Amino acid sequence: MMSWFHGSAGAGDDRAVASAAEIVACFWNQRSILHRLAFLITADQSTAERAVSRACEISLQGSSPFRNWLLEWAKAVTINAAITLDGDAIRMCEVAYKDRNCPHVEHLSEDNNERREANLGLLIRMDARTFFTELDALCRAILVLRIALRSSIQDCSLRLNVSRPAVVVASCHAMTWLDHSRVMPAHAEDNISRRF
Repeated sequence: MMSWFHGSAGAGDDRAVASAAEIVACFWNQRSILHRLAFLITADQSTAERAVSRACEISLQGSSPFRNWLLEWAKAVTINAAITLDGDAIRMCEVAYKDRNCPHVEHLSEDNNERREANLGLLIRMDARTFFTELDALCRAILVLRIALRSSIQDCSLRLNVSRPAVVVASCHAMTWLDHSRVMPAHAEDNISRRF
């Protein structure tokens, strides 16, 4: 599980393993962002809280992550716990994307780090009601996986247990929605300035 954490280390990385106290401190200090990521997937506060608690327990019981990657580890384990808790709702959405396609080749590639960080910030600050109203459980899970963990289309398909074609189309829908959400405030400001 999460082998990419170990495989992407450079020779100069600090390979010190995080202690149990450091793991608990990370989950406590970052609980706001971890809860938010779980909440964006589950659309339920109590389920999101359970996902964060379960992720902390898993991190304490399994092999300890490297200290330098502790936050990324905490995000990944939390997101996986949320997906596990909400898996049936996510998989039920697959049928909605059957026999559809994505016309945007750019949706298949990963964003650069700067854009990904901007998108993650947008997700964290965004009004959750709008997010839940406009995106189904599959789109929400894919969006969180792709932005918070840099997951590929294939990674999303495997992790969500949803066909790759459905993930491609749901990802297209989610990324188009996110792009639209990013530019909407600018349009709203333009419209206001034109009135005065």
